[in-house]
Amino acid sequence: MSVPSRKLSRLGGTTLIEVLVVIVVFLVGILAIAQIFPGGIRILNRARDNSVAVALARSQEEAMKSRPDLVPEAILPVRFVLIAGVYTPIVDSTISNTEYSPQGTGIDSAGIVQGTNRPWQLQSGPNVFRRIIGETHRISAPRYLTPASPMAGDPYGCFTLLEYGPPDHTNGVQLPGQLLVYGRDMFRRMAKTTNDYLGLQDYEYAVGNANSNLVEIAFPASPTVSGNFRVSLTATINNGGNIFTRTLTSQTVTIAPGPGGYSAVPISTIPGVLGAGETLVNVEINSIRIARLYRQIANGSAWDPNEIFTYQVTNPVVGELIFNPGLYGKYEERAGASRQPYVARIDYDVRDWRIIHEDLRISSSSPAGLAKVIKLQLPSIRTNSVKGPDGLQAPEQAAIPVSNIPNQGMEDVCVVRNSVQAGANLDDVDNLLLIDVETGGQVLESYNGVQTVRVDKTNGYVTLFDYDNDDTNGLTEAIMTPGGNVQLTNVTGRVFRAYYMSRQEWAVQIARNPAHYDFAFGVPGAAQYYIGGTGAINGSPSRLYFPTMDNNRKVSIGRIRYTWNDGTQHEGLLEGAEFRIKFRPGSDTIAQPLPSIDLYDVFPVSMTGLAIAQDTTDVQSRAYSIADVRGVSVLTKVFYNGNGFTLGTDPVANLTKGFGNWSREWSVTTKETYLHRGDAIQ
Repeated sequence: MSVPSRKLSRLGGTTLIEVLVVIVVFLVGILAIAQIFPGGIRILNRARDNSVAVALARSQEEAMKSRPDLVPEAILPVRFVLIAGVYTPIVDSTISNTEYSPQGTGIDSAGIVQGTNRPWQLQSGPNVFRRIIGETHRISAPRYLTPASPMAGDPYGCFTLLEYGPPDHTNGVQLPGQLLVYGRDMFRRMAKTTNDYLGLQDYEYAVGNANSNLVEIAFPASPTVSGNFRVSLTATINNGGNIFTRTLTSQTVTIAPGPGGYSAVPISTIPGVLGAGETLVNVEINSIRIARLYRQIANGSAWDPNEIFTYQVTNPVVGELIFNPGLYGKYEERAGASRQPYVARIDYDVRDWRIIHEDLRISSSSPAGLAKVIKLQLPSIRTNSVKGPDGLQAPEQAAIPVSNIPNQGMEDVCVVRNSVQAGANLDDVDNLLLIDVETGGQVLESYNGVQTVRVDKTNGYVTLFDYDNDDTNGLTEAIMTPGGNVQLTNVTGRVFRAYYMSRQEWAVQIARNPAHYDFAFGVPGAAQYYIGGTGAINGSPSRLYFPTMDNNRKVSIGRIRYTWNDGTQHEGLLEGAEFRIKFRPGSDTIAQPLPSIDLYDVFPVSMTGLAIAQDTTDVQSRAYSIADVRGVSVLTKVFYNGNGFTLGTDPVANLTKGFGNWSREWSVTTKETYLHRGDAIQ
């Protein structure tokens, strides 16, 4: 029997309205979820950046501990002052170490700070504190500054590369006072008569008439050449019955040739000690610090074996010096200490803490024949084609003026230009410089049309290609020596220093309060302290006051004589104490706000009348109750800021609003260690 056919029922469907409703529901859900991702990505990026910052800080900290002699005696803040038509950086100890704004009245539309004639990047943030004092280098063995066989014009001497360079420069040279080179503090010989001046060594000076106002310093003198010395001391001065103390922090004294081997100079005649109508009362003998100044001579000059304290600046924009070969192999013999080789201590201004530098030892590629790839600590290398945080571009290498005036980039640090050597600077390697640390030679990015260096700027990889494609003679690179010669050199095993800049304004700054402090009778300046109640600015007698720049830094004090009164006068001696300098809330009788340390930091408040000891008839005696005040804080500070702002036509608004709002987004990671007497102790 046949089955009757039935009409199939219509299949159920979805209306357009239902589809639209579903789409809306999905969109709402997806958008809600999507909003999570940008925030999550920002958190991940910030976590990554913080990890990189910590790694950079630890790396720099370990480097300082391994070479504590390279840690400067102080790193000071500077501001620009118009002197004889030149905007000159001078130390300003009133600047706080948390002040990141440029010291000017505004920023113009070209990014130049008014009143300084410099880009804002070079004097704000980490670049506020950049005056290096006393970076110490041992005098190395003399050599030709060439990685291969010497050629005509290659300099010869004891080579030194500044640790925290490149230095600041204008027109290819340092401004007056920006580069000062001197030796180790000289050894003091006490003298009873002038006969004790005889036989002074190069590293000695003598003090005569020590307990009178006729005190004098006998400097070692050559029979044929003059000498310059850096003198610091604290003197007590009388001005019409007003007795006060004056401190000289760095005064140059020139000594003429002396046939007797010495030249005696009354301290009262040293420039800066006395003013009009003033007389010398005495000098704090322990405050006298003298170092021999090295004299700069022209590049290519012959070394004088009779005047060994000389040097040449072979590369002013990178910071390369050579010293007289006669210094090497000579030692300073000091009583109670082993003999020590000569050193050079160098004062200079860091150009830009945003220029990162890494030392890279070039190892062999594995397997052989491959290009050598090096990973830098920071990715996202800065390029001149990308605008900076202020919307401006750093000048390209071809557009940099010949005058070498520092700009917000670093292309002008590359001394070897295309005009000197064709192809030396390729566009894709801008803002990166490789220097051979043994000779100071610059690694060329291209030579004879062959590219030898390539940079992956997104990920921070530097690739070195073998110039001659010959595995048997190692990795060959083209290096231009300070003498202007190109050497094809096997660089396997050599150490290169990479200088580069990264996006997001990354900077690695070293902060260091002064290693030594001297007593000041008034408002303390750099490397000075004031004892409360000893001068016109008053202050608590239990406190030592320091300049604003030292706030939150740590000091150690060798000896403090103190008194207190619980109905009976008592006196005590505190030795080897450490304090944290800080601004203190509450009332204070100091004439202006200054950070301080207080004896009540270590003694209970129940010790009434606690004060630094003094003779009841001579308030000046408090200065002799304090001895051996030293700064021990050394910090590594890593900055970065990925935001931006716009420069308009109003300079004041550019500074206070544009830069001001942007600077609040700085991320600063700080690692602190402590150095005492030049050695890392923690």
